[in-house]
Amino acid sequence: MNAAENEACLRPPIGEDAPAANNSKITSNGIDDIKLEKPDDTSYFSIPSVITCEKPTECDKSDFFDTSPSQIKDFLLAQVLGIRIFVFVLQLLFNSWDFSTDAFKGVPIDEDELSCVDHFVHRIFAGFKRWDAVHMLHIAQHEYVFENSLAFFPFYPMTIRIFSMAWATPFVHFGILHVSSALLISALAINLGCFIAAAAVLYRIVQLVSHSVKQAVIAVLVFSANPASIFFSAAYSESLYCLLTFAGIWLLLEDKQPFFFRYLGSLLCFGLAYATRSNGLINLGYVGFFCLCEFILSVDPENPKKRLVIFRKPVSVIITRTMVFAMRMILAVLSVSLPIFVHGRRQQIAFCSQVSANSVPATMQRFAAEHELTTVGRTDLIDWCNVTSSIFPPFYASIQAKYWHVSLFGYWQLRKIPCFLMAAPAFYLVAFGARQTWQRAWSKRSLLHLLAEKGDHVPYTLHATFMALAALFVYNAEASSYT
Repeated sequence: MNAAENEACLRPPIGEDAPAANNSKITSNGIDDIKLEKPDDTSYFSIPSVITCEKPTECDKSDFFDTSPSQIKDFLLAQVLGIRIFVFVLQLLFNSWDFSTDAFKGVPIDEDELSCVDHFVHRIFAGFKRWDAVHMLHIAQHEYVFENSLAFFPFYPMTIRIFSMAWATPFVHFGILHVSSALLISALAINLGCFIAAAAVLYRIVQLVSHSVKQAVIAVLVFSANPASIFFSAAYSESLYCLLTFAGIWLLLEDKQPFFFRYLGSLLCFGLAYATRSNGLINLGYVGFFCLCEFILSVDPENPKKRLVIFRKPVSVIITRTMVFAMRMILAVLSVSLPIFVHGRRQQIAFCSQVSANSVPATMQRFAAEHELTTVGRTDLIDWCNVTSSIFPPFYASIQAKYWHVSLFGYWQLRKIPCFLMAAPAFYLVAFGARQTWQRAWSKRSLLHLLAEKGDHVPYTLHATFMALAALFVYNAEASSYT
């Protein structure tokens, strides 16, 4: 083999597998010196000094071609309203079927007190005032008289009461409407408005998280047309709770305002959400997560796409920001739990005072005796009077166990198998979503890159997983279809 052939053998072949031109150079003796790129040897848990946000700032609108944002919003509004109308028609068709259950039916109303308008209202909306809706409307009208009503938190019933007083007082005064009819109309109107607003906020949240208009549209449609959609129209607290929770998350996600103001706004929303439903306490996890992201990563003033890592800063800065993070979390716990702490203490004083028994009307006392219900002031039947108030009301655990059998494996009964089967699709969706989220999170360059993207889907998946596990092992399994 001569020198020319030897030189040709040393050259890399020209073809598909040849290295890129910028990875090689020609030396003085004519032989290619291959310069390979240095592999990225950083681990998932490495701590660089700067993180560059990799997600786009604008939403991908390619799925909708030339469709304008206003057209998309008009389309979604039409779909949301159309589905609400469809749900109303369904309950109108089937509300004459009332299966015999041991559920709370509420204090009966004397027929002589009802006008023709009242009969019409109760007839066309009968499907929206059953099961837990009876408790909500009873609390809105009479406040907390029966012990079992304490399982339902006060913000939604009080909202119904205030809204009803604002518009229906003249109609009730002149006998056109009964109080119960006004409260029912108010509850349905509040739910309709809250549901539409919640869908709009959800659309924005999904846009911010996924940067996809298509995914935002799908999320709103699924939210509107899911099998548990009836609970968003009935006199349940779900619509108001979703609006408050979504609003709190949206405030934490938006970057247009300083974090501290968004943080305070989210605390207000989450505090009211907890005053609406007990699972609102879990929203503290969102506050903690976003405060943690704000603590670890700060925006580079010179480049908004870059995040400066706290661990690469001086010790004095780390200590200061650690104290700020701790104070924010303490304020979050106190402010979110304060409304329910006050409510719990107030009800404990009312129910555990024998004097309160004199304030119960005779009709309710008879109703309580007939249905074995405990009223305020019956200290001989109440077992939580000496329980100390905490982040949960003093009565909550006792009442959930007494009336709803909420405890670890307390719902695991043979007669509850249909409920678990009904909840099975929800459990599957949560498990599938958790698997997808894990794969997405692990595909990031590092954990800090994941935090720089505000956790991607992680905080929402953790929330859904926690609720699914709680439904599977602790409380009513079928509730997982809409919680």
